[in-house]
Order: sequence, then C-alpha cells, then structure tokens
Amino acid sequence: MLRRRIMPRKILIADDDPAMLRVYAGLFSGRDYELTYAESVAAAAALIGKNHYDLLVTDLMFPDGLGTELTRLFAERSAGAKSLLVTGSPPEPGALAAYAVLECLPKPLEPESFMKTVARALT
Repeated sequence: MLRRRIMPRKILIADDDPAMLRVYAGLFSGRDYELTYAESVAAAAALIGKNHYDLLVTDLMFPDGLGTELTRLFAERSAGAKSLLVTGSPPEPGALAAYAVLECLPKPLEPESFMKTVARALT
C-alpha cells in the first residue's frame, strides 16, 4: 500500500526584529511547517513574487515600508491567500479590512493562542 506524503505548509515570516524571528523559530520548532524568513518589506516582496506560501505572518512596521503592503501583494499573488499581522501598535478595529489581513495579533505573542490562529488560518 502506497502512503501519500503530506507536504509541510509553507509560511513566510516577515519581521525586522531578530528577537521576534527567534520567537517564531522556537514556536514552530518540531512542527510540520516550512518557514522562510524576511527582514524587510523589499525582501519579503521579492520572496512573494517568486515563491508560493500558504500563509504570511508579518510585522506592521518596517524601516522600508509597512506589512500591509505585503498582505496586499500576497493577496494579489495568491487567490485565497491568508495573512496574519503581528504588531506592537494595533490599528483601530476595521482599519485593516482593505489589506487582506485574516487577523491582527498583538505583541508580545501569546504562544498557544498564536499557534491556534496559525492552524485555523491553514485549514
């Protein structure tokens, strides 16, 4: 009997804070996800342009732009694309409706809640 290998879900993590990138690495460690990291809007946009991802997790504020630029690009590139925005400065409720953001999560992240949100986004 042949067994089908399930491919890991691909997640792009965009954040310019090395400490947050370490947090994400720890949260996803030992789980069946393939992570790619970008430390700027420009780097993340380039990755979105040439690769497929199942989920985008992005910070809001970068030195070279806003994470909402990435969520919009991600939505344009992939039909049904889902993005999570993680920020220390949450916008007003309803302010993100035009940016294809599934959910906005506050920093610091609550690990269990974050991972449940990721699982829900990928279903």
